[in-house]
Amino acid sequence: MSTVRVGPLVNIPKLLLKLGCDPDPVFEKAGFKREALEDTEHRISYLAGDRLLAECVTATKCEHFGLLLGEMAGPSYLGVTGFLIRTASTVGQALKMLVENLDLHDEGGTCALDVEADYSRLSFHVHQPGVSAIAQIYDMSAVIMCKTMRSLCGNGWNASQVLLMRKRPAELAPYTRCFRAPVLFDSATNGLLFPSHCLQLTPPTSDELLHHHLELEAKVLHEMHHHELIDMLPAVLQRGVLLDQCSARDIADVFGLQERTLHRRLQAAGTSFRKELDSVRESLSLQLLESSSLPIGEIATSLGYADSSGFIRAFHRWTGFSPAVWRKQNSLRGINSGNGLVHEY
Repeated sequence: MSTVRVGPLVNIPKLLLKLGCDPDPVFEKAGFKREALEDTEHRISYLAGDRLLAECVTATKCEHFGLLLGEMAGPSYLGVTGFLIRTASTVGQALKMLVENLDLHDEGGTCALDVEADYSRLSFHVHQPGVSAIAQIYDMSAVIMCKTMRSLCGNGWNASQVLLMRKRPAELAPYTRCFRAPVLFDSATNGLLFPSHCLQLTPPTSDELLHHHLELEAKVLHEMHHHELIDMLPAVLQRGVLLDQCSARDIADVFGLQERTLHRRLQAAGTSFRKELDSVRESLSLQLLESSSLPIGEIATSLGYADSSGFIRAFHRWTGFSPAVWRKQNSLRGINSGNGLVHEY
């Protein structure tokens, strides 16, 4: 099971009090020990943190609790990864460091940077199965990504568009106030779209010597937290699916292996590349169907299927239902308001 540093969650008691809630009953109901939040470096299971966030939303009746929690944090709350970002020589290098080292903070999610000529996209997606407060996690991650970019580019920086993989909330003002940019709800991805020229900027906190020191520290931490290929594969596959780079050759390249070596190692672990890819696509499809109103065809495309029929057949094989029937039976409560593009800011 994935773990995550407590990081931004340390501010939960303070936020609960601000919203008029006694933290103790919330922690008790979530089965979470409050002292676990005393140190940002403490690691907890991903699902334990998820249960706590879900209870916070229930207690406060605030469907943008994760957004508010993200506003109380910033890149430093990511530990070594956050400090490494801030000392990079360019914004592009900083985001590369974030993608490569996020696992030191969060083992249940994956960051990706997709660079095009005019616009680039920084995104974050959860690959830990069984997450219930995913809208809160995505809101919080988007805010922290936004604050990270502002720490690198200046406080006046705003994204060209904020993409949120969640249904449009009833209250939009907190989102427009926080992001100061158009927000697209019901998105197939979760992240920020911004001009690619930002990647060439020099962060005000750039420090070459400190950056080198932190790179060495990150390398040591990676060695301490080394995972077998089979443990790392879901995160790598999810990133590949979202970037349309999920062939066996693409994934083997990520691990520095020959394609046949990848297949051999998976076979030795009692699985196969197709089975693992299927599992990741299933997990992503359930997230998209439950947390968004995205059309079935667009979900199929985002998962790498040539057409809807191929996705529908695969989904029926996984669940015994068509995507439309499953979505109807498992839809979340809330307002279903199309794509929810917000321009008021």
